[in-house]
Amino acid sequence: MSEPWHSCISGELEKVEEIMMHDLESENPELTEMCQYVIASGGKRLRPALCILSYGAVGGDDMITPIKVGAAFEIIHSATLIHDDINDQGEIRRGRKTLHKEYTISKAIIAGDYMFAMGFRLLAAEAPQIVDYIVEASAAMGAGEFVQKDFEHASNVREEDYIHIITGKTAKLFEASSKSGVAVANADSSMLEALGNFSFNIGLAFQIVDDTLDVTGDPHNTGKAVGTDLIEGKPTLPVIYAMEDKVNGPRLIELFEKTDVTMEDVREALELIRATDSVDRCLARASEYVDKAMSYLSAIPDSVYKRSLLSLA
Repeated sequence: MSEPWHSCISGELEKVEEIMMHDLESENPELTEMCQYVIASGGKRLRPALCILSYGAVGGDDMITPIKVGAAFEIIHSATLIHDDINDQGEIRRGRKTLHKEYTISKAIIAGDYMFAMGFRLLAAEAPQIVDYIVEASAAMGAGEFVQKDFEHASNVREEDYIHIITGKTAKLFEASSKSGVAVANADSSMLEALGNFSFNIGLAFQIVDDTLDVTGDPHNTGKAVGTDLIEGKPTLPVIYAMEDKVNGPRLIELFEKTDVTMEDVREALELIRATDSVDRCLARASEYVDKAMSYLSAIPDSVYKRSLLSLA
């Protein structure tokens, strides 16, 4: 059995966890508890992993800086999830109650703001030269969420609209994570561009697969109920493709446009989507982005870190 893609940086990822827990300690015990509740919920830690692997792939040899930068990225990412869950009225995140459901909305907003501040402070202390990357990515996340809101329950959404949304929501932060790892290693601009493009395309593929799992996934593995995106009226690629189907599309459009969605509506919509070629098309599109991503690594010399990135892809 092959080793997990992250096996070469397992020690570094453990240090990421330690730094996040330490840096989110507050004078207020409840605020500390809330921040640590979010971090302890887990996650794939893809953003710090991309930062650390990119650093190693271009010859960086002192892991402490990319570890701290990666921790900052994950703290900021986690803060966005708190606010997203409030915005979407989500109840479950990674198999646990969302922060605002476990505590209160007002306290969760404050905890998210605090995590943003602590993440930016850690980043500025370790690598002030890359703050622009995270600022750009954070702005793109906000813009992506705004566009997504505009297309909620809107059947006129197109694939290009969806790609625009997930570029901001996901891909730009993946890109920024890798670019930051390269930048703190002081590698040349060609490597910065190559690894940035790699992670950008991985981010698109990741989000497409994540959204497809909302239709096909096992809640015990995904940490959230199937059909959550449909309940929230999110314009995901599986829905977009399925609405194009001549047989099942018209009824799905009716269901997607409803703002008072019932669980029976969700069950019917899931059956309609699964009756089309939507899932296969989504996975094929994700595979195209993975292939595109891997093509950028041809410019990167062979190493255990490059092989790990290929394995991740």
